[in-house]
Amino acid sequence: MNDNSDDKMYLLYHMYEYGEENEHEANKFLGIYSSEQEASKAMERYYKLAGFKEYPKEFFIIDDYVVNKDKYWKEGFVNTADLDRDFEILTDCFNEWLGINKSPRESWEDDKYYNALCSVYKVVYKIKDIRELAEHIRQSWTIWINDKTKSLDDYMELASVIISKGFCDLYV
Repeated sequence: MNDNSDDKMYLLYHMYEYGEENEHEANKFLGIYSSEQEASKAMERYYKLAGFKEYPKEFFIIDDYVVNKDKYWKEGFVNTADLDRDFEILTDCFNEWLGINKSPRESWEDDKYYNALCSVYKVVYKIKDIRELAEHIRQSWTIWINDKTKSLDDYMELASVIISKGFCDLYV
């Protein structure tokens, strides 16, 4: 399929933010049109109506989409509850490895420890190789915690546990 105008549709919607700090968003889907010109004509019609005429025309948005072609969310999605749970699992792995008897939330109160965890968390979904993950953990641990007492085998042990949790298989 090529990207000529016959393969496109044009969505028109009206969007604005409201609230004391613009913490809310209102979206109104208005229609689907065969050309950008038709969507623009519809925008002019809507702009004359109550409510819509109270906002500048910039609040009207015309988006073009290629028909029968995946455009967004091609790799799925993750919600924040899943990510929070995963960060807790990672923290539990570290706590067990270090012999720390604290909840994840208690552990996060230590800024250096939290930053080291964040550094590992950024790559935990991408690295399946135990040695590569161990090297990253060692580097993060050295930077944030300044602990040079652990051997590569120690980091390999932790990396193996983390990889066994299947982070790489969850979202990529």
